[in-house]
Amino acid sequence: MIAEVAKEVPTLAPRTARLAALLEEAERRTVVLDELWDMWAKSDPGGIGRPERRANLADAIEELRAANLVTPSKSIDKSALPYLPTRVTLPAPANSPTATALARSIIWRPELAWALSARLTVGQVQTLSTINIWLRDNSHKDDELPLRERSLEVFGHEKVLDKAINTTLFGPGRITLDMLRTFRTHPPLAGTRVGDGPVLLVVENDNTFHSIRAALQGQVNESSWGTVGYVAWGAGGAFEASVRSTGDVQGITRVRYFGDIDIDGLRIPRSAAATAAREGLPPVLPAYALYQMLLDTDVRQQHRSHVIAPVAAEVAAWLDRPQLVSDVTALLGAAVRIPQEALTATTLVQQRTWLDGL
Repeated sequence: MIAEVAKEVPTLAPRTARLAALLEEAERRTVVLDELWDMWAKSDPGGIGRPERRANLADAIEELRAANLVTPSKSIDKSALPYLPTRVTLPAPANSPTATALARSIIWRPELAWALSARLTVGQVQTLSTINIWLRDNSHKDDELPLRERSLEVFGHEKVLDKAINTTLFGPGRITLDMLRTFRTHPPLAGTRVGDGPVLLVVENDNTFHSIRAALQGQVNESSWGTVGYVAWGAGGAFEASVRSTGDVQGITRVRYFGDIDIDGLRIPRSAAATAAREGLPPVLPAYALYQMLLDTDVRQQHRSHVIAPVAAEVAAWLDRPQLVSDVTALLGAAVRIPQEALTATTLVQQRTWLDGL
C-alpha cells in the first residue's frame, strides 16, 4: 500500500517541500508569480543569483503540480526561459489529501510512526521528515542542547522549533523535547528583593518598576511592605517567556502583575497566567488595587485602533473582578488606553492603598 501511494504522489525535494509549506500559509488560494519568487527565495536561499534559479523554480512548480498541490495557470510569463505560470492555485482544503499521501511515502522511525495516521499539513510532514532524518543520524548521541541551538542544527534556522512547539506536532505520544534532547530556556526576571513576603510584584514598564521599587525600599518600617517579597520588571512582552523564571524565586507563592490598561498590557499577563497554570508555577494574578488606582486617574489616551467587543471582553476577563472587567472592556472598546505611568512615584509614596490585597 505504501509503495502504491509513493508512486502516485512523488516525494518532494527538500526545497520544493519548503515551498509547499509556505504556499500552505498563503492568505489566498491563488498565488501570483511575484509572490512565488519571494517564497522561492526563502525555500532555496542558496540558489539566489544563480543562472539556473528560474529553471529550478520551474522544476519545483512541476513537482507541486504532479503532487496535486498546485494548479499552474494557463497564462505564462515568457520574459525568459523556461516559461513560468503567472500564478498558481492551491486546492481547497477538503480536496487536498496530499499531505497524508506524502506521509505514507516516508519510512518513519518508530518514534514518529504516528505520522501515518495523523492529520497533517504538507509543511508539518516536511518538519517531521527533517526530524526523522536527524533522529536516524543522531540517535546514538547523548548531547543536550538549548532549543534554538538544536533547531539551528536540525533545520538550519534557530526559530523553527519555537514555532513548531506550539502546534499539534508536539505533545504526549508525539514529538517531545526529550526526544530531541533539548530544553526551553527562559529569560531571567530583572528584580529586587524588598521584603520577606510571598508575593512577586511584576511591573510591565521600567519607569513604573523604578517608582514602585523606590516606594517600597524607601520605607523604614518593613511591615509597611505588606506581602511583597520581590518586585520585578516584566519588560513588556518578555514576561510571556520570563514567567517561567518565577518558579526559581525562593519563597514566592503567587505573582501579582501590573501593566498598562490597553490590549497588549492585558494580553501579556493573560498569556503568562496561562503558561503558569499549565506548568505548575505560582499563579499570575492582577494587582487589583493598582489597576483601580489607574482607572481612577484622569489620564486617557486615544489608542491606535478600536478593539472589537468580544476581544476586549476576553482580555479584560483576566482582571477577574466584575467592575474592573466592565470598566476596562468599555475603555478598550472605545479605543482608549491608560499607561501605567499615570501612577507617578509621588502618588505611589503618598497613597499606600495600592499594597492592599496583594
